[in-house]
Amino acid sequence: MRYPNAHSSKLRRFLPAAMVAVAIPFGGATAQDEAPAGQSAWVKACNPTPVEGQNFCVTVQEIRAETGQFIASAMIREILGDKKESSLVVVVPLGMMMRPGLRAQIDTSPQQEMAYDVCLANGCYSSLDVDDSFIDALKKGSQLSVITVNTEGKPVSFPMTLVGFTAAYDGEGMKPEGIQQRQEDLNKALQDRAKAAREKLKEQQLKEGTGN
Repeated sequence: MRYPNAHSSKLRRFLPAAMVAVAIPFGGATAQDEAPAGQSAWVKACNPTPVEGQNFCVTVQEIRAETGQFIASAMIREILGDKKESSLVVVVPLGMMMRPGLRAQIDTSPQQEMAYDVCLANGCYSSLDVDDSFIDALKKGSQLSVITVNTEGKPVSFPMTLVGFTAAYDGEGMKPEGIQQRQEDLNKALQDRAKAAREKLKEQQLKEGTGN
């Protein structure tokens, strides 16, 4: 198996956007594809200063567990300039089979094969160059599915709603204060869900304890 190295041109183009995406607490959907009330599961952010001489924007959705733990994400990364470059970048959990890689599918359209680029501490990354027709399909679609294979050889799918993608993609990138507020809203929503789950479990245990 060949592993990408730091001198790979594809990896050099990919890593700056990936690192910025990891550093910005976007605050995406939960495992149930539910963003905090009034917020889209998709959010757009642009780098305020060039990274390695490049300006870029990312439109991203994260899937997180109700505990806030990161599960997976998908983003459209655009490198801006005289010649715009667009890529789909996905992140899935560690512990997946490197072969046969993974696939991206919009609704029931043909699946797009993707190879892993690199695995970091938070997950394994894969990128795929895309064109305007792929972006249009995302805008018209209902669901983006990222499909991979776990160590038991079973397919694992990470479905992400496309509701709100068009507005996020076509809109202006969020400012830092907006991203911070979004994260605070997400944290509160996750805390409320966790509290409700604990209370429900406590009620169930009390009922079982009284024999009802």
